[in-house]
Amino acid sequence: MLCGIFRCPGGYYCGKSNKNPNYGTTNFDNLYYSLLAVFQCVTMEGWSDIQYMMQKAYSPYMFMFFVPLVFIGAFFLLNLTLAVINSKFTEAHKEQQMADKEAIREAG
Repeated sequence: MLCGIFRCPGGYYCGKSNKNPNYGTTNFDNLYYSLLAVFQCVTMEGWSDIQYMMQKAYSPYMFMFFVPLVFIGAFFLLNLTLAVINSKFTEAHKEQQMADKEAIREAG
């Protein structure tokens, strides 16, 4: 279990020490792991676990960081995905129109 706000009882490890949860991968110690944690939150895959760990270890007010991050980040990620799909669809549609025009010229 994780703690950090108060003195840690037996069986717990301190979230403010050098030990990090999930075999050391969930942390904000360097840029790589920070981006990995933020990406995990934005994709909404296990973000609540990270939020709960941060709340237990640092402050109960960590939700003020995670809730906007999840909703705004997921919104932009969804819009980026839709923009790529729309771009590829438009490109394929133009290619199909060009192929149709070529077929009409050859037939006519």
